Amino acid sequence: MDSSQQTVTLTVGTAGHIDHGKTAIVKLLTGCDCDTLPEEKARGMTIDLGFATCILPNNRRVGIVDVPGHERFIHNMVAGASGIDAVMLVVAADDGIMPQTLEHFHIVRLLGIRSGMIIITKIDIVPTERVIEVSEAVKNLVKGSFLEGAPVVPVSSKTAAGFDAFYSAFVATVDKTAEHRSDGPFLMHVERSFVLKGRGTIVSGIPRSGAVKQGDVLEILPSGKKSKVKGVQVYGQNAGQGRAGECVALNMADMEISEAVRGSVLSSPGYFTPARFINAKFHMIAGLDKPLKPRTAIRFHVGTADVTGYLVLPDVASLRAGMDVYVQIQLNEPVVAAPGDFFVVRMLSPACTLGGGYVLEPEKKRLRRSKSEDWIATCSEREDAFKNPVSAILYVLKNSGSRPMPLAELSKLSLVNNVAAKTHLSAMCEQGLILEFSGDRFVCADFVKVVEKEILDSLSRLHLLHRMNLGFEKKDLFKELKTDHDMVERVMAGLIEEGKVKLTERGYQVPGLAPHLSQNQEALAAKIRDVYRKTGFASPRFDELPAIAGAPAPVIKPVLDFLVQTGDLVIICDNVVLGRNGLEESKQKLVEYITKNGSIESGVFKEVLGTTRKYSIPLLEYWDSKGLTRRVGNLRYLREVKSA
Repeated sequence: MDSSQQTVTLTVGTAGHIDHGKTAIVKLLTGCDCDTLPEEKARGMTIDLGFATCILPNNRRVGIVDVPGHERFIHNMVAGASGIDAVMLVVAADDGIMPQTLEHFHIVRLLGIRSGMIIITKIDIVPTERVIEVSEAVKNLVKGSFLEGAPVVPVSSKTAAGFDAFYSAFVATVDKTAEHRSDGPFLMHVERSFVLKGRGTIVSGIPRSGAVKQGDVLEILPSGKKSKVKGVQVYGQNAGQGRAGECVALNMADMEISEAVRGSVLSSPGYFTPARFINAKFHMIAGLDKPLKPRTAIRFHVGTADVTGYLVLPDVASLRAGMDVYVQIQLNEPVVAAPGDFFVVRMLSPACTLGGGYVLEPEKKRLRRSKSEDWIATCSEREDAFKNPVSAILYVLKNSGSRPMPLAELSKLSLVNNVAAKTHLSAMCEQGLILEFSGDRFVCADFVKVVEKEILDSLSRLHLLHRMNLGFEKKDLFKELKTDHDMVERVMAGLIEEGKVKLTERGYQVPGLAPHLSQNQEALAAKIRDVYRKTGFASPRFDELPAIAGAPAPVIKPVLDFLVQTGDLVIICDNVVLGRNGLEESKQKLVEYITKNGSIESGVFKEVLGTTRKYSIPLLEYWDSKGLTRRVGNLRYLREVKSA
């Protein structure tokens, strides 16, 4: 390949009736004869797909696909048309519009092609009046379609009359056709494969998305076998990479030709799954006489695959010409059909095109009419989801819940490669659409409000169950919530900042739901505080309080819980409880003695407090646990860093 040439990443294809001059037009344009099979030479018609390349101004190249026009080879035509981005609708001036002209026109519309031109051929064998007549007829045919207003160019393949105008219109058509994006995973529907002596299996096609280079590992579907790319050619020339919209041939390692037949798929591993059930949006073409029944036997064409099966209508008794509806395609064999792929549906007998549309999603389960309402709602939601990478990413995250999703998983579900996904995700974070977590994990920002409500509801329930608790630890909250812990902490920080949740020494608390004592309980609390203030280092146990305070244990317990949480009472160990003042006094005396004397023995501490070992030993152990002191044998020393 000339290194100075730049490939336009799109492909132009022919469409039209048999013997209307499609192959001759490609040869006139490119100098390449696309009829290469002996049968094609003998019959004078195209049977299989032909590929050529055309040099454009500024040394650019664009691929051309020539498709067969005979009705018997319509499956080959659909296979070729599924890979093109712009169409040359060819109509012979002598015949005018013919049956396959109409069918090909319907097919290219159904396959989502949105750019093209109209070519009137064989103008050298008819009067000018006939050329004008046919041109007007074709213009009427394409009214209301993407070809309305497209160039209509008369040209003779034999004499080259009209070539300059034809070539100018062709270049203009290519220039206005959108090129393929390369931010998706690699996906190529196999158009043909063959063995090249000394090299092995060669697989060719037009990639629908992504790019491929030597050394990449691809997956052949539906078998699932993985194989390494040994070499890449684009339009018959060695290339550094093959991109979506180019005619690509790949030399695959350790792959049998039987594993890469037409209809199979080469793709980035893990992105696509063959399926027998396909949810789709379907359009029945106008002009058909009979409505479709709720279950119709069909031939389903997607990519280069064509498989028999049934078209199932979920919500209408029958479908009439021109109608659009969600359907499920139920196939006899699995195919790879990605969201956004266009397809064509043909009747089995008599063979004719019924309609087509685009894939919403592969489905694991057969549609049940009893649940059709929910199914239709899901289809409606997915309809526009995969029109671009950003909407696809957002759709996946909105339907994945509040668990932050890893980049690799998100990329595969949204059909965007990792590099492109990170670029889009960065912009979406700046826009506030999503949140990013450590480890390249992401969640839809819509779930912040959902998790906020879950947290507040959970804290409210905990306050209701434990009315005297001043707050709840993180572990208590996580027991209540099924949400990802990182997401809870992220949202909790926001709630604290907004003042909707308060973080206290006792844990998380909802302002307004914090416990408070009744008048009678407050009077009891004052009596208990006074007991512990007066008793000092000879304070009673909790089970001794009913007799001292003159109140039954069930009445005292919630008040005690409250006083412990507020710090008015401190549980030193199972049998020792002190008031706040007593605890502070013990600390002050301990620090003063050690500061003066360097250390303290347990027996001395007992004398300093004027109490018994029942209180002095637990208190020393308490201050050890708080980091105020450290024990060496029977001595206690102050720690350098004091945190009590």
